[in-house]
Amino acid sequence: MSYVMEKMAALGYKITPQRRIILDILHRSNKHLTADEITERVKAIEPSVSLATVYRNLSMLVDIQIVSKLDLHEGPTRYEINAGHNHHLVCLNCGDAVKLGVCPIEDRIQNIIDDCGFQVNSHHFEITGLCKQCQY
Repeated sequence: MSYVMEKMAALGYKITPQRRIILDILHRSNKHLTADEITERVKAIEPSVSLATVYRNLSMLVDIQIVSKLDLHEGPTRYEINAGHNHHLVCLNCGDAVKLGVCPIEDRIQNIIDDCGFQVNSHHFEITGLCKQCQY
């Protein structure tokens, strides 16, 4: 996680105790977390941190591309450490998101982009449905 701290410092942002806790929680999580889930975990460490503080910091971390946000169709926004691509299987019932290890833009779509002379600045790919637990 030190690369995240180095990137923040290089961009001129202070590494406050609240930001460090939020980033540590996201780094240790094996799933995407909502702001409420992050706040609950932050409060277990530092009870004085408010939901507004968590939202403010998440917004800033998203703006500087250290954290990615996943806006689900009907569910709450979820957050994760930005590790590059954001391609997911998303459960429409519980909101669980599984990161895909492949990028669909790498092959045929890239050829179309090249043929059209299109300049991509970002992309997102998600497949929605029901996870194994929600199918029953």
